[in-house]
Amino acid sequence: MDINQLERQCADLSLATEEAGGLEAPESQTMPDETIQNNLIGRFLTNRPIRFDHMQHTMASVWRPVMGMFDIPLADDLFLFQFPHPRDLQRVIDDGPWSFDNYLLLCEPVPPGIRPEEIELNSALYWVQIHGLPSMFASQEFLAKIGDYVGSYVVADPHNFGGNWKSHYRIRVRMTMTTPLKRRMKLLRRDGSSQWITFKYERLGTFCYCCGVMGHSDKFCKTVYEEGILPEAFPFGTWMRAGPRRQVKPVGAKWLLSSSTPAEPTMNTLAAGPPPAMIVAMENTAGLQGDLKRRREEDEAVGTKSDIDVLMTDTLKQKETVSLDGQARREQ
Repeated sequence: MDINQLERQCADLSLATEEAGGLEAPESQTMPDETIQNNLIGRFLTNRPIRFDHMQHTMASVWRPVMGMFDIPLADDLFLFQFPHPRDLQRVIDDGPWSFDNYLLLCEPVPPGIRPEEIELNSALYWVQIHGLPSMFASQEFLAKIGDYVGSYVVADPHNFGGNWKSHYRIRVRMTMTTPLKRRMKLLRRDGSSQWITFKYERLGTFCYCCGVMGHSDKFCKTVYEEGILPEAFPFGTWMRAGPRRQVKPVGAKWLLSSSTPAEPTMNTLAAGPPPAMIVAMENTAGLQGDLKRRREEDEAVGTKSDIDVLMTDTLKQKETVSLDGQARREQ
């Protein structure tokens, strides 16, 4: 076999391998709409993978954008939220911070002409409550200084000075995720005395009770591992979380008929059913009555009748009725 024939056979073999091989096409990716300029880039402050399908439905149901939204994964931990209308985007920014599965969403608007991947995501906006500040020292200027002590002051709540009845003041602060939370601040009076003012954070997600840094719990804190600090010695705690400002009405309430809502039991209404322990006792009693009934039937079959069994059954029924009626009255 000459060299030319060998080369032709090798070429044919190479072509056959190309035709038989190949790579399977990946799943089609949703591309950003370049015509939409109201974009928000975000990532969640966690090392765990985010379930994209669940996340996008959850965030859409929480944000409820009037004109809709697009959610596009740019990477495993990077997401682009597109809003056709700028008011929806601004409302999401103003009403934050947001979280998913208790993981904080770090997000920033994308300026025109800037690639979303180039934006740094290492801070978040928080509403901080200032407790213990005497009203005589409360002013816009001093609240701004307190905001810079906590983080980077942004704005104060316009309703801060609505009256002396307020228990705290609210300020908007930008906070860096690598900096520990501020628990309190010493207020130095001009007469030489001092007092503490404390801080509470609204919508505060996962943070470490040991080091005060957001994004991880004390279960995964290096300081706990290295220094062996016990939980009772942690300087931070749940008391730093501000409670909800108002109760949110369930969404489904507007579809429920008011006539189907059960009323509170009164003297003229039926009492509530017995508790689980009473139900068990009733079942045991019913089993005893069944045995007694079978014994009566057997006695009647042989021509005898047990009046004692009948009296026992009636007595148990009466006791059961009295006990249930008395319990319902006590609950009322």
